Amino acid sequence: MSACEADYKTVFSFWTPVEADPRCYGEIILLRLFETHPDVQKLFPKFVDLSKEQLQNNPGVQAHGEIVVCKLTEILKSNGKCKEIIKALAESHAKQHKIPLVNFKIISDVIVTVATEKLDGFGPDAQTALKNVLKTFQIELEVFL
Repeated sequence: MSACEADYKTVFSFWTPVEADPRCYGEIILLRLFETHPDVQKLFPKFVDLSKEQLQNNPGVQAHGEIVVCKLTEILKSNGKCKEIIKALAESHAKQHKIPLVNFKIISDVIVTVATEKLDGFGPDAQTALKNVLKTFQIELEVFL
């Protein structure tokens, strides 16, 4: 199922803490990604050989996580009208970073898990809305890859 405008609005209604501290939430997302899918860490040249302890409080992880959260926030604010943002992400991740599409599915699952754990009241309806938004993002990303 693709996301509707209501899905974007539902997720964004919980997003204030994330938008207020993208560096913190981004770090949590990336650390969880590396913890639950250690093989993905090799796709990040700056972090490939770092231990779990070296990744924690790492300014590079925080900065990259902040970029992830800020792009996601931008997508949420667009209410699904974000083809140019997605096109640019697809091109940079395919050509420059060489990130396979499956990794967007993996990080999407991590984002849902972190949102569910960290955002007060982020229940089943909000989780479904976020899954719909992220699935739509993946479908649109695939068009440009």
